[in-house]
Amino acid sequence: MKIAFWSSARGSSGVTSNLACISIASAIEYSYKSILIENHYQKNKLGNILRYQRANYSERVENYQFGHIGIDYIMNQFSKGKDNYKIPDNSHVPDQDSVQIIKEASLEILDNFLYYIPVSYQINQETFDYNLYGNIREILNAADGFADITYIDTSSQNNLSSKIILEEADLVVVNLVQNSFMIQYFFDNYSSILNKCVFLISNYNKNSTLNLNNISKTHSISKPNIATIPYNIEYQEAVLQGTVVEFLSRNYTCKRKSPNYAFIRDVKKAVAMIINNASNISQKEECV
Repeated sequence: MKIAFWSSARGSSGVTSNLACISIASAIEYSYKSILIENHYQKNKLGNILRYQRANYSERVENYQFGHIGIDYIMNQFSKGKDNYKIPDNSHVPDQDSVQIIKEASLEILDNFLYYIPVSYQINQETFDYNLYGNIREILNAADGFADITYIDTSSQNNLSSKIILEEADLVVVNLVQNSFMIQYFFDNYSSILNKCVFLISNYNKNSTLNLNNISKTHSISKPNIATIPYNIEYQEAVLQGTVVEFLSRNYTCKRKSPNYAFIRDVKKAVAMIINNASNISQKEECV
């Protein structure tokens, strides 16, 4: 199951931090084996947010340049003996060698449940995007063979691979901000993917006039297809410090009296919304 996190809005729309939050919480809640991929260079990359303070993770990060990890390593392995810039196709079925490459290239975030494939930044953005365009379908297929869910942090820029990812994704989590112009822009320009979209409102302020109910009514979004990630100071600090794994693990079962209870409650609702929609899509595909 391929789940793309994406936004049509440029700038800060919470795509990366929301993906980190949802993927960790879904691993805790449902015990699905998941893998995280990003298709672009960015200042606040997933690796910074997931800087998990655990010995074997830290050791692999420290030896990154010497080890066989990262998406560059995967592309090099998949490109051996073939034209690296071929037009991608849908015909590739992952074999065990491809799945093993995905495993080798990943950093383990949560034991046996959550993995991350880092971007090395060793080549420039344009070359990276071009190389990824030639390999992205094969990477996504191999990731499907390795994990139950592949989460993709998908660029809102004009990356060649973003178009393919949105086409290949079983579910697209559209990250919205409480801005009527930006929300309308999505519905005016991306109606072609509406049939496989759910919506996540980033840094949600329940006191805004543009609240969940108004957004849902204005744009005819059914309640089972929309959820919120509230603004939370401690979570934002964890994002900046690279301690979201620790924050969510520590607070996931917090009681009502905890200052983080409302945040965790809404995160759990968002996770349930995404997983339920993904499961429904998977069941429909099995019936076809």
